[in-house]
Amino acid sequence: MNRALLHGLWREARPRQWVKNVLVLAGPGAAGVLDNGPYAWRTAMMVVAFCMVASGGYFWNDVHDHPHDRNHPVKQHRPIASGAVPLGVAQVVGTVLLAAGIALAAVTRWEAGVVAAIYVVLTWLYSTLLKHVAVIDLVVVASFYVLRAIGGAVAADVKMSTWFLLTTSFAS
Repeated sequence: MNRALLHGLWREARPRQWVKNVLVLAGPGAAGVLDNGPYAWRTAMMVVAFCMVASGGYFWNDVHDHPHDRNHPVKQHRPIASGAVPLGVAQVVGTVLLAAGIALAAVTRWEAGVVAAIYVVLTWLYSTLLKHVAVIDLVVVASFYVLRAIGGAVAADVKMSTWFLLTTSFAS
């Protein structure tokens, strides 16, 4: 694999967006269990799982949008739209990231795998349909943040209060 392709794959994964996954720490942090080895380990694994499913979602969103992105003044420079990452490679890498992220989440706790799978389904629906529906698009994007917080709590097996969920929802 050549260096240019690897660079394109890295850019397509959008690692700068991974900072959003710090929300996975919210539930376990609020419960005060991040200094406990098993809780911290499961939470860390869920952060990695969300990095994977989020990146897989970016790959598939750009695969879906590449015909339009090629003509967009900013998006035309994205790796898939520009041709730096071939479509077939993007589809394989995106699929592997989604599947591996769900699997990693499920290894922490099967319920965490369900949360990751819900996130994947919502990102697919958003990319293919919902981002073009006013108001619904905002609700779905906000739900991505809430699912990260829920995912962390579920992975660490800590209870989420109604206030925690409301605060997370309103903050997103």
